[in-house]
Amino acid sequence: MRNKYATLLYLTFRNLNWFEWLLIGAIMALSVASFLIKGEVTVNSSIAAVSAILGVFCVVLGAKGSMANWIFGIVECFLYMYISFSEHIYGDALQRLFYTLPMQFLGWHWWSQRKRKKNTDQIQTRWMTWKARGSYLVLIALMTVVFAQFLKYAGPYLAEFFQAMHIRSFRGDYVNEGQLWLDATTTVLAIITTFISTRAYVEQWYLWLFINIFSISIWWMNDSEFSFMTVSKYSIYLVNTFYGIYMWTKLAKPEETE
Repeated sequence: MRNKYATLLYLTFRNLNWFEWLLIGAIMALSVASFLIKGEVTVNSSIAAVSAILGVFCVVLGAKGSMANWIFGIVECFLYMYISFSEHIYGDALQRLFYTLPMQFLGWHWWSQRKRKKNTDQIQTRWMTWKARGSYLVLIALMTVVFAQFLKYAGPYLAEFFQAMHIRSFRGDYVNEGQLWLDATTTVLAIITTFISTRAYVEQWYLWLFINIFSISIWWMNDSEFSFMTVSKYSIYLVNTFYGIYMWTKLAKPEETE
């Protein structure tokens, strides 16, 4: 089993093209730049850098329709949960813990059933029907309103819970009302989009566009040692989104719509 995953990763790296290496190289260069600018390497800045690098590997491989993206996604998920909790972005953190992390394993399972051919790690993608698209949009709107209210009133209690555990860095308030709504929106979008991704629908990439833009806005407003690398990560995610649209459109069968 160990050799199976090692072989998968080897073939994945060997098949990366120049644009994919450019995105990966960009996040690594930004990681080094962040350390040079600050003049020191701390635990939190290191976690932010590693999370960003693993995240870019994940989305680049996801854009290729590569099974290996789920491996990087699992590790990045743990690191980003720590970052989000530390900066009181509770919606995103809870979503990663209770939803995104389990979905990494389901994504691996469902994608393995859609491989293009036996000796490849790429999958066959597909399009949604217009009815399904409309249903998802209505669901996103309703869930965002409900979740925003939950975060507004649950934040202080979450802070008390963590402080009772002697974790004093967690706060229950948001920087402003805008950050609360951005957190709620990105959380709900991520929940729906992650599910759509595991089912191999091309439309996921159009939703990731909004998620990445909103996430950049959240972390731009958050002045912490996590901010620079997290904004850098989501900026590269944003560029990769257009690549994902291009690649998944090529991998889809025009006649396969569900």
